[in-house]
Amino acid sequence: MQVKSEAGLIVQEKSFRVVKKVAKKGDKILKHNHPEALITFTVVKGRVSVYIDDAFVDELVPGKLLQFDGNQYINAEFLEDSEVFVTLIIKQK
Repeated sequence: MQVKSEAGLIVQEKSFRVVKKVAKKGDKILKHNHPEALITFTVVKGRVSVYIDDAFVDELVPGKLLQFDGNQYINAEFLEDSEVFVTLIIKQK
């Protein structure tokens, strides 16, 4: 058992990874994808505008969870100082 609070890769297992991102207002996640995975994007603090394949999806706040296929491209803008957890669930081959 481990308890972690720092930003970055916090869990790495064969079938999934969990990454914690900590960002300041105005920071961005540049457009990218993770074709090997299914993704959940969970805001635990702040407010984040999220785009999938260049289309606005939602303004995520704590309590909202975005799930999408990693073949799709994500980019985002942090509207407030924020913390998010991104879970990458590795697809079965």
